Amino acid sequence: METNLRDTPLRRFNTFWWGLALFVVFGIICFIIKNFIQSDEMYSVDDERGKERIVKREQVEAAQAALLDYKKEGNEVQLPPSALFSAASELKILETQPADSGVPHNKEFK
Repeated sequence: METNLRDTPLRRFNTFWWGLALFVVFGIICFIIKNFIQSDEMYSVDDERGKERIVKREQVEAAQAALLDYKKEGNEVQLPPSALFSAASELKILETQPADSGVPHNKEFK
């Protein structure tokens, strides 16, 4: 294998320092762009879209509260049974208590 006559220790030394200088210049340019050219006021897409979602959620919750007449305490929601089971409220099933069928179940409890 033939050696390259242009490959000398001085050339390698020079190439290393030029590469290092280029890396430092790139870092300085990035620092200037980040701190001086870029605007200080930054917007987050999630924050901006989040405001719209909060407004829509409040509107939906207000509409549901008006329709269902529910109580909200913290994270718990209490609905009247008639709101969930409209057929049961029409047939007045929820107002009556279940009666004993009279059929033995043949189970023994200890």
